[in-house]
Amino acid sequence: MATPVLAHPPTRPSAAHLLTLWTFRMVALLQAALFVLQPISIGSFLQGSWAAFDLHSVIGGLLVPLTMLTGLVGLVLAVLARRVGPGVGVAVLAVLTTVQVGLGHTRQLAVHVPLGVALVALAAWLCVWSWSGAAKGARR
Repeated sequence: MATPVLAHPPTRPSAAHLLTLWTFRMVALLQAALFVLQPISIGSFLQGSWAAFDLHSVIGGLLVPLTMLTGLVGLVLAVLARRVGPGVGVAVLAVLTTVQVGLGHTRQLAVHVPLGVALVALAAWLCVWSWSGAAKGARR
């Protein structure tokens, strides 16, 4: 007679993982909000508001260090969760945000605009993902 194999009980994330996850959620939420403000501010500029262009530039400058912070926290989270995807996502976001700001300052809009759309989508996805069950990392 075969011995039944019992499934492993679900594992719980460590305290370090949960603290890192909550930190990531907060910085990813702020980051996503600022990324979403970017097309709104540049749209206001196109409607004639120079102050909106200044806001767009300031937010872009703030996003560079913020994406680097999010990247650092995201890499720690990826190590704790033993998952590569989020770590790659935050690293790509940090690098491309720096490139994006450079493209904006040199007015290379043919690349700046579509890259901006992709960055908004990636930042929003990372924020939404951080609140999903997959981010918690409990395996069954």
